[in-house]
This record gives sequence, C-alpha cells and structure tokens, in this order.
Amino acid sequence: MSFDPRPPIRVHEVGEYVFCARAWWHRRQGHPSAREEDRSAGRRFHARSEQQRRWGNRLIAISILLAITGLVLLISTLAFRL
Repeated sequence: MSFDPRPPIRVHEVGEYVFCARAWWHRRQGHPSAREEDRSAGRRFHARSEQQRRWGNRLIAISILLAITGLVLLISTLAFRL
C-alpha cells in the first residue's frame, strides 16, 4: 500500500471540491477568499430559507390539525341532530 500525500477530502467538503478543486485547496491552505462577502450572503440566505421552510411546515401541520378538528365538529354536530 502506498502513501497518498494529498490531504483527505472530508465529507462536508465534497461539494466544494467537485465544484472547484482549486478553490477547495486554497481554502484548506488558509488563503483568504476574495468572495467571502458572497459566501456570507449565501449562508444568510440559506439560513433564512431554512427558517421559512420550518415555519411553512408548522403552518401546514396547524392547517391539517384545524381541518381535522373542523371535520370532527361537523360530524359530531350532524350525528347529534339525527
């Protein structure tokens, strides 16, 4: 077995490496990124969209719960009228 001198790619770095191996290597070497502002803006965007997705899922769950509650009330009202 021979020793591979290249640094291992961590799982969370695969996407960056596939997109641009050179940028991945520069980041691993500690070189500053010329587009750090863009990366920060991208992180903020993804954090906001994740938060919106979570709120959307909560609203869907609440809507389903309210619909089920309404159906139960409707059925129970109709059952007691008979």
